Amino acid sequence: MSKKAFTLIELAIVLLVIGILAGIVLRNLGGFTASARDSRRIADLRNVATYLGQYFLKYGYYPTTTDWTMLETALRNAGILTTGTALVNDPVRNKSYGYAYCTTSAGEIAGHYVIWADLEVSNVNNAPQLFRESAVGDSQKDWGWNCKPAAVLCATGTNISRYCVAQ
Repeated sequence: MSKKAFTLIELAIVLLVIGILAGIVLRNLGGFTASARDSRRIADLRNVATYLGQYFLKYGYYPTTTDWTMLETALRNAGILTTGTALVNDPVRNKSYGYAYCTTSAGEIAGHYVIWADLEVSNVNNAPQLFRESAVGDSQKDWGWNCKPAAVLCATGTNISRYCVAQ
């Protein structure tokens, strides 16, 4: 009698090949998930830009806060963010995005803003142009704005691609 079955070695080889192929596929998907997170970051900034536009229509100036948590509070107090709605944080790094309000003259009240997020793998130049304003170095000087907090807002470096929305 002849029995037809797989030997233990044949099964081990098949499982090894499947494991190698799965590893290759999962390794290649890693770049796509980082790009997807970058797309989410850009979409998050667009949503916040919409909230800030509503705030400006209501008050005639942008919130004069200097961090993401205080921005959320200002939008909530203005009735733009409702109960149960919150400003989003970075999908991976568990940190907030950046916000600064800006003026163009000494007497102006927050006529501009800059919000930003650090991208993982995307090149800032490949991001949608309509929602991008970026510069290397001290960007508020490039725009002629006096921003608070005064910091390098929109810069690209070796390890960081910073995506900014400026209004």
